Amino acid sequence: MSIKKLVSYKIRKNTTVFDLLFFLVFITTIILSITLKEKKNLIYISPIVILTIIIKYFSVVKKKLDPLFIIALLAFLFLNVISFYAYNKYFNTISLLTSTYLILFSLILKKYLIKSRLKSFLSLSVVLGVLLVGYVIYAVVDLLIGQMPNSNLIFILICAVCLFIYSITFAIIYISDNYENATILLASGVATIFNLCLSPINEYFLYNQTFSVLILFCHYMSLYLFMKFITTTKIINPDDVKNKYF
Repeated sequence: MSIKKLVSYKIRKNTTVFDLLFFLVFITTIILSITLKEKKNLIYISPIVILTIIIKYFSVVKKKLDPLFIIALLAFLFLNVISFYAYNKYFNTISLLTSTYLILFSLILKKYLIKSRLKSFLSLSVVLGVLLVGYVIYAVVDLLIGQMPNSNLIFILICAVCLFIYSITFAIIYISDNYENATILLASGVATIFNLCLSPINEYFLYNQTFSVLILFCHYMSLYLFMKFITTTKIINPDDVKNKYF
């Protein structure tokens, strides 16, 4: 069997009706975000995208539901609705909901960390990566501080810290190279950083419909890919990792 046929077979095998439903609603939402004049109108269809992810999650894990992920999904759903309804008015609530799902995501990923290998991450490339992510988050926060009321400052800082914690968590899992699906998690994490950093810039400084479409794309794909990672990736026994790498 050729590589092309093998890849095609794996895609068909791993794709379910719920995946097709998600991508159908997802593509519809993206098209509407381009054609609709008012972003508020997306409030009627965008939650359906998240509902399809919830249904997909339930269909995969069945009774082995992770309560942390359920809470994160609900926070994501509520966040999605109010951000389209009135982003500026509910900025503080949006920041808290964002912080909530980021911390919950980090807690969910905690079980994928191998403590025995954490010392091996103190390399130059890792330090530079951490500094780069930290600088990007700092630059966005610094930009917002000059434009936002002082009452919003604490919410901005909380969200920034939570994003940094989540970024470090998924980066460690990816760099450790213990899981075949780590690339999926990396893509989800990068989409999250892009979405959360670009959203306030698009709302308060330079609104652009292209940015809005990209933000929406990253917004949903980050959640879908995260769900894909935690439902398809099995936790590795630390003893197996120790025998393999030491």
